[in-house]
Amino acid sequence: MTGFLSRAEHTSKYVFGKHFVLGEEGGLQIMGLWFMRGTELPDGLVKEHPQFEYYNSRKLDPRNNKEDDQLIRAYMGGVVDDTISGLKCQYMRWVK
Repeated sequence: MTGFLSRAEHTSKYVFGKHFVLGEEGGLQIMGLWFMRGTELPDGLVKEHPQFEYYNSRKLDPRNNKEDDQLIRAYMGGVVDDTISGLKCQYMRWVK
């Protein structure tokens, strides 16, 4: 996760969010929530990242989808030892 975020520093003017290591030893997962300028992924910012292909992304709609609203609240308010998306948070880092 740290390497991914280090290589994404060029996006700092355009994104804000959180990245997490979730789960237990032997089954850890990296998940995050990023807010970006505009309504689409910027071609030159994120898609050119060498590890971006390993991440799934989707546009959230918190106004019309209650699950998206709850997801945003859980991720943005989450801290270490919280349960997020059903998994215990082991590590958290802001993306800004």
